[in-house]
Amino acid sequence: MRTLTFILGMERFNAHIWEEVEQNLRQSGVEVRLLRFHDGHVERRDPALAEAIAQADVLFITLINMRDQAQWLKEQIDRAGTPTVFAFESMPEVMALTRVGEYRVQNGGRASMPKPMQAVLRLMTRGREEDTLYAYTKLTKLTAKLLPLMPPKLKDFRTWLSVNIYWNQPDPYNLTQMVRLILRDCLGQRLDVAPVRIIPMMGCFHPATDELFPNPDAYLKWYRKQRDPKRRRGAANPADAPLVAILTFRKHIVQRQQYVADLIEALEAQGMAVLPIVVSGIEMHVAVREWVARQKVDLIINTMGFPIIGGPAGSTKPGQHRETAINLLAGIDVPYMIIQPLQMQEIEHWHTHGVAPMQAVIMYDLPEMDGSTASVALGAIHEQRIVATPDRLARAARLVTGWVRLRRKANAEKRVALVIYNFPPGLGKLGTAALLDVPATLHAILQRLAAEGYRVEGVPATVEELARQIAALDVADEPQTLASTRTVVPLAEYHAIVPAPHAERIDRKWGSPPGEIAPHGRDAIRLDTLSFGNVIVAVQPPMGVPGDPMRLLFDRDFTPHHQYVAFYRWLTQRWRADAIVHVGMHGTAEWMPGLQLGLTENCWPDLLLGDAPHLYLYPLNNPAEAAIARRRGYATIISHLTPPYARAGLYRQLAILRAEMEQYEARSNDYDAHTLYERLPFLSSQFPDLAPLPGEAADAFLRRVRRYLDDVEQRLILDGLHIFGKAPAPDRAAALIEAALDVSREGRLGLASALRGVGVPETQIAQARADFVRRFIIERQTLHLDEWLSTFGRPADVGVLFDPQFYIDYGRAMLDGLLQAPGELDALIHALDGGYVHPAPGADPVRAGVAALPSGRNIHSIDPWRLPSDAALVRGQQMAERLLEQHLQHSSNGAYPQMIALTLWALDTIKTEGESIGAVLALVGARPERDGQGKIWRYDLIPLEELRRPRIDVLLDVSAIFRDTFQISLDLLDDLFRRAAEADEPPERNFVRAHALEQQARGLSWEQATARIFTQAPGRYGTGVDELVEEGQWQNTHDLADMYVRRNGYAYGGGRGGQEAAEALRGLLGAVDHVFQAIDSVEYGLTDMQHYYGHSGAIRLAAGRERGGDVPLSYAETHTGVVRIGSADQFIRLEARTKLLNPRWYEAMLQHGYAGAAEIGNRFTYLLGWSATTGAVEKWVYDQMAETFVLDEAMRERLAQANPRAARNAVARLLESHGRGLWQADDETIERLQMIYADLEDRLEGVTFP
Repeated sequence: MRTLTFILGMERFNAHIWEEVEQNLRQSGVEVRLLRFHDGHVERRDPALAEAIAQADVLFITLINMRDQAQWLKEQIDRAGTPTVFAFESMPEVMALTRVGEYRVQNGGRASMPKPMQAVLRLMTRGREEDTLYAYTKLTKLTAKLLPLMPPKLKDFRTWLSVNIYWNQPDPYNLTQMVRLILRDCLGQRLDVAPVRIIPMMGCFHPATDELFPNPDAYLKWYRKQRDPKRRRGAANPADAPLVAILTFRKHIVQRQQYVADLIEALEAQGMAVLPIVVSGIEMHVAVREWVARQKVDLIINTMGFPIIGGPAGSTKPGQHRETAINLLAGIDVPYMIIQPLQMQEIEHWHTHGVAPMQAVIMYDLPEMDGSTASVALGAIHEQRIVATPDRLARAARLVTGWVRLRRKANAEKRVALVIYNFPPGLGKLGTAALLDVPATLHAILQRLAAEGYRVEGVPATVEELARQIAALDVADEPQTLASTRTVVPLAEYHAIVPAPHAERIDRKWGSPPGEIAPHGRDAIRLDTLSFGNVIVAVQPPMGVPGDPMRLLFDRDFTPHHQYVAFYRWLTQRWRADAIVHVGMHGTAEWMPGLQLGLTENCWPDLLLGDAPHLYLYPLNNPAEAAIARRRGYATIISHLTPPYARAGLYRQLAILRAEMEQYEARSNDYDAHTLYERLPFLSSQFPDLAPLPGEAADAFLRRVRRYLDDVEQRLILDGLHIFGKAPAPDRAAALIEAALDVSREGRLGLASALRGVGVPETQIAQARADFVRRFIIERQTLHLDEWLSTFGRPADVGVLFDPQFYIDYGRAMLDGLLQAPGELDALIHALDGGYVHPAPGADPVRAGVAALPSGRNIHSIDPWRLPSDAALVRGQQMAERLLEQHLQHSSNGAYPQMIALTLWALDTIKTEGESIGAVLALVGARPERDGQGKIWRYDLIPLEELRRPRIDVLLDVSAIFRDTFQISLDLLDDLFRRAAEADEPPERNFVRAHALEQQARGLSWEQATARIFTQAPGRYGTGVDELVEEGQWQNTHDLADMYVRRNGYAYGGGRGGQEAAEALRGLLGAVDHVFQAIDSVEYGLTDMQHYYGHSGAIRLAAGRERGGDVPLSYAETHTGVVRIGSADQFIRLEARTKLLNPRWYEAMLQHGYAGAAEIGNRFTYLLGWSATTGAVEKWVYDQMAETFVLDEAMRERLAQANPRAARNAVARLLESHGRGLWQADDETIERLQMIYADLEDRLEGVTFP
C-alpha cells in the first residue's frame, strides 16, 4: 500500500474532513495510507513524523515558515530519499524541497513559472503591488482551463499545478480527487480523476443557508428578506441595524467550522446585522477594498489575524504595505477588531499558558500594524475542531456593541469616565502620569468634550482649581471610616455587579465586603470621583494594601480587593460609561493577574476592562507598555508627545567653575594639574571623577574639564511636561530638532558632524547648530551658506562639503509634526465617535525623527522577526566593545569579565530596534542568520578564531513586558545560550560553557544549568524591589536582594515557560563580574523613574551579596547616535547636575504646578532607591537637594502650595535616607527637617480648599 504523508502547518482542526476523504477513497476501491501531521510535530522533531517521512512515497507540505523546521525537514527528506515532494504556501527553503518528476521550484515559486504566465501576472495587478499575491493565486486557478493544452514537456509542472488547484478548493470532494491525481500522476496508478470543482476565492455566507453568495449586494438582498421583521417577529430591521463586516477563512467555512456561525449568532443577538465574507487569506484587502468599503458598515471584524494585505503570505514582511492598508481602513473609518480563535492551540493549553509565540504574532503583532484594537481570543482547538467558548463569544459581542454604540449615540447622551491614578496614596501622586500634566490635560479634555456637544457641567475655570479638587480626593491621611465620600456603592449593589465566582475569589483573599481598604461604614464601599455631568473623573484605587506590598508580590492567587473591582464594575454596570479613558501612563488594571495574552473570563483585566470601549493616553515613545494596555486591557491607544527638550546649560557652581577656568587656562603653565584641581572651585568636593590622571599635564587636565563642562552644558533634559493636545511653542521644539538632526540618517552625517566637516571649529559647533535650527527651521529664514558659515569661524578656503537643504527640510518636517499635537485631542474625540485611529510605530523622537510623528496615533511595536536591525546590531557591538574596554581598564588583573548581567526591556528594544540584543550577541560572540524571507531564524556562533577573545556569558534580566512582547526573541536567545553551552570549545575560552558545567556540578540538571533568561512568573509584572523602596517596607539591603531573587527566579525561553529557577539564578548571580543596561532615551534617565534601580540596581545588589563583594554597574547611552558608557555613579552625578539641581529643569516643572511638584517629589524617592541598591548617591547630592527644595523656605513654600503631599514626601525621604544611614547629615539639618515635616503634617491635617 502506498503512503502519502501530509505535513499541514497550522491545521489541527480538520480531522473530520480527512476522515471523509479516506472514506471516499475506500468506497471507490482506492487503497492508500494517508498520514497527517502539523507544524507542531515538526517543531518538536516528532519521531513518528520522521518515520512517516521515511515511509512516504509522496510527501505533501504546506504552511511551514520557520527556517529551523525547514532545515529539519530537508534533513529527513535527504535521509529518506523521498522521491516526490509537493510544497505549497511556505517559505523559499521549503518550496525548494519540491520534487515532482523533473519540476523544481526556485525563488519561492513565482520565478519558475513559464514566462507567458509571468507576463499575464504583471497585467493583472494593474500597478497595485499589494495585489501581486492575489493575482498570482487567481492566475493559478485560471490556468486550470489551460491544463489540457500544456505541452508534454510541462507535464510535471502541470501535475504540480493541478495538485495546487485541487488543494486550494479544500472540501472533501476536491481533496479526494487531489489524492487520486497524485496516485495517478506520481505513482502510476490507473485511476480516473474527476475535474476540479472551483470554489470562489471570495464570497458571502450565512449559517442559515448553504449558499455562497457572489457579492455583498446579492447577500444583503437575501439577508434583508430573510430577516424581514414582518416575517420574523421581534427581530431587528436589518436596514436599521448596525452592519458588522466579518472576514473569515474560506477554508474554515468550507470545512464546516462552527465558530463563525456562533459569532454571528452572538452578534445578531445583540441587534447587529452581519456581513460575513470568506477569503482564502491573501485577498483579504481586496474584499475590504472592493466589498466592505462600498457598504455602510459600523465595524470590521477579522477572525483570521495576519496583515490585512497579504494575509498569511504577508506575515513574513510586516509593514511592507502598511500605508496602503492604513489608507484603506481610514477610508472606511470604523473600528477594526481581531476576534480570532487560536487555531494552533488546544483550549487547555490556552487556559494554562496563554497565547503561544507564533499565534501571538498572528493575532497581535501583525494586525496591530494595521490599526487593530481590542483583540479577543475567541476560542481554540477542542477535539480537533475550532471551538468558540461561550464566555469569549459574550465578551466579543459586548465589545462590538460598545464600539457600535459610540458610533450611533448622540454626544449629548454619551457618558465618559476619565480615570486617573494614585499609588501609593499620600505621596502627592494623585492625578499624575509619566511625562504628562494630568490636571491640565483633564481640563483640556473636559473643555473639548463640552465643545463637541457632550453634557459637561461644573468644570472649574482654571487648571489650578481643578488640581485642587483632584488633590482633595486623596484621603490617605484621613481615617478610612471618616473619609469624605464621593460615591458610595452599597453592598447589595456590589453583589449585583460583581459576578459571584469573582466575588468569592475576592472574599477568600480579602474577607467579606466592604473590606478594610475603602469602607463606607459597614455596608458600603467608597469610590473617589468628581462628577461633571455626563463626564466623571474617577480615581483608580490602589492595587494592593499600601504598606503591605508582600501581599501583592508573593501571593500566587492574588486578587484585586473589593474597592478595586467595585470601581470598574460600577463605572460600566451602574454609571453606564460608554467609554473609559485612562489618562496617561499608566494605571494598574491591565497588569492584574491573568494570562499574559488571550484573556479568559478568569483573568482580572477581562472582568475589569472588557465591558466598554477603552481608550488609553500614552507617550508616543512607549509602545511596549502601551501593548500591555491594548492586549490585556482591550485598549485603543492615543499617543501624545513627550515634553519639550532643552539644553541643560551651566548654572551656579558650574557657571562659576567655567569662569574660573578661563582665568587659569591663560596661565596653565604656572600650575600642575593637582594644584589646579584643588584651586578650582567645587572640583575636589563634587567632581571626584575629574581628578587628574597619572602624569596628566595641566593643559590636558583643563581641556578634559572643559569637555566635561561642554557635555553638561549641551546635555538634553526635559523642559517641563506635556499637556495633551497642546503643541510646544516652536522655540521650545528647537532642542529636540537639534538632537534629531545630529543622528545620522539616509547615509548622511548628523548635523554637528557635517558642520565639523566643513570647517566649523569644535568650540563653535554647538552654537552653530543651535543658530542653524533657529534661523532656518524655526524662523524659516533663507540660507546663504558661505556667509552664514563664516560667522562661526569657518576658514574661507574650506569648500562647502554638505547640502544644508536636507537638514532644513528634515528639521521643518520635524517641526510640522510637533505642531500637529492638537491632533491628539482630535484623535480622542474621533475614537469616542467610534472612528478608526491611525496606527503608527511607537518610537523615540530623537532616533526615529520624523518617523515618530505626529502624535495622536494608535502606536504599535516593531517587526518581531528582525531583531536586532542591522543598525542596532552595529551599535550593540559598539556598546559591548566599550563595556569590555571599560571593564579591562578597571580590572585589577586585566581579565575579561566571565559573566555580565544585562537588563533587557521591551521599551528600549523597540526604541532602539534591538541594540541591547545586539550587545548580547557581541558579548557571546554571535551574529544573526536570516532565512529566505529575511527573517532572523537563529543567532549563529562566531568561531573563536574569528572572535579572538573568550565568549562572555550573559545573565539576562528581562522585563515582564519583554517576556510578553518578544517571545520569539526569547527563544532565539535561549537557543543561542544552549548551543554556546554545548559547543566543543575549552571552558576557559567559552564562559557560557564553563558556567553551565559549574551549575551542573552544583547539582542542577543541564536544562537548569543552561538557563540564562529570567524574569517574573507568568502573568506577573515588576521586580518588587521598587515597591519595597517606595513603601519603605524593608529593613536592610538583604531584604531587597531577597525580593529580587524570589520575585525574578523564573526561567524562560526554549519551552521553559516560566519554570521556577531561583537556585539557578542564585548560582549565576554569584558569577556576575559586571552589570549593564542601556539608557534608551532623554525622557527616562536613571533619576527619572524607579525601574532602573528596580532592575539593574537590584541585580548589582543581589550579585554583590552572592559574590561577597562589590560588582561594577555600568550604563550606556546611544539615543544621540553616539555610544557613551559610564558607571552608575557617574550618570547619577551627571543627572544631579544637569537636572535635579538645575533651575532650567525644576523651574520648568514648577510651571506645571501640582503635576510638576509631584515630579520633583518623586526624585527624592528615586535617589533613596539608588542609595539603597547601589550606594551611588553621594552626600553632596543629598545636601544640595535638601538645600534647594526643602531648606530654602521660599522654594519649600512653592512646592507646598502646589502639592503639599509631594513636599512632605521630599522631606520624608530625606529623613528616611538619614535614618537608614544612606545620607550623613548633621544634627542641626535633621532637626530642621523634622520640624519642617511636622509643620507640613499639621498643614495637611487642616488643609481646606476654598
